[in-house]
Amino acid sequence: MTTRTGRDYGRRRMQPLDPAPEPDPRVCEPDAAPFARDDSLTPQQLAARLVACFGELGDRPDRMSRTFAASVATLDVAPGDPLRVGAMVIAADIDRGIGAGIPEGYHNPRHFLEVLLCALDLSRRARLPDGATLNVLVAALMHDFHHDGSAGGKQPFWHERLAVSKALPYLEAAGAASDALQRIACLVLATEPALGAPFARACHAFHRGEAASAPDRPPLPELDPLRTDPGLALEAVVLIEADVLPSIGLTVEYGHRVQSLLAAELGRTLDARDKLRFIDAFGELTIGAFFAPNRQALRIDCLRRLRRNRVQAEDGSGLSSVATAR
Repeated sequence: MTTRTGRDYGRRRMQPLDPAPEPDPRVCEPDAAPFARDDSLTPQQLAARLVACFGELGDRPDRMSRTFAASVATLDVAPGDPLRVGAMVIAADIDRGIGAGIPEGYHNPRHFLEVLLCALDLSRRARLPDGATLNVLVAALMHDFHHDGSAGGKQPFWHERLAVSKALPYLEAAGAASDALQRIACLVLATEPALGAPFARACHAFHRGEAASAPDRPPLPELDPLRTDPGLALEAVVLIEADVLPSIGLTVEYGHRVQSLLAAELGRTLDARDKLRFIDAFGELTIGAFFAPNRQALRIDCLRRLRRNRVQAEDGSGLSSVATAR
């Protein structure tokens, strides 16, 4: 009789979470998700649809122009709206390689596209009015404009301020009003992960009645309106979650792919422990709660990878001990 050890059972349970999805014939069609709402899709199906769309649109030379135009076409926004017009010029420049980030890193044109499409989906889930959705889409398009892959001297808001300074002139030249420019700038600055995003999320929690008071002091003066404007705080959280959704809320495979690009950009190794730390540090998705099963699947996969690595390390240690004894 063969006795199974706990380690044997652990190995047996370490199976892929999901089978490979079937090819989706509806990828990127204007009347299908993510460009149209489709409540029949499960979180896993919508994640696969988004990932497939990233691939199909991401391979096009006009990826950002086409995606932004298709996204805005779902809204009731005038063709001559200054934000729409200015953002289209930004999108065209990104397609030309201007301000397009790091080609082989995480902050590449594909990331711009990912955040744009995730922002469209999450804006719909948040039931944002079309004007507010346009704000979020424009901010998504420009949030990492001219990102150079550096640590920015490790100064909070360095990259976000750079994006704002490079992108706002396009919107201003198109005739955007000063209050609209300030709103877009606030949204972009709120994506800063160390101080901006936590502040914006805390303001949103207060406006939702989940906190007794708003945060006392903003990390930047430009973020102060988030304390008193529930709509602006909601737009900010939609954008913040869109920024991380490809990393933590779509498919397991895509979550790890995104991390590998970040590792290449940073020039260091990132493993399942780093991924798990990021998932837990960000916490639960609120606007994107629909994708919570995908986030949980990625957490489980990270834990399985860590367990598998530990088992392999123990096995290697055991073999080394036997070899030494011989």
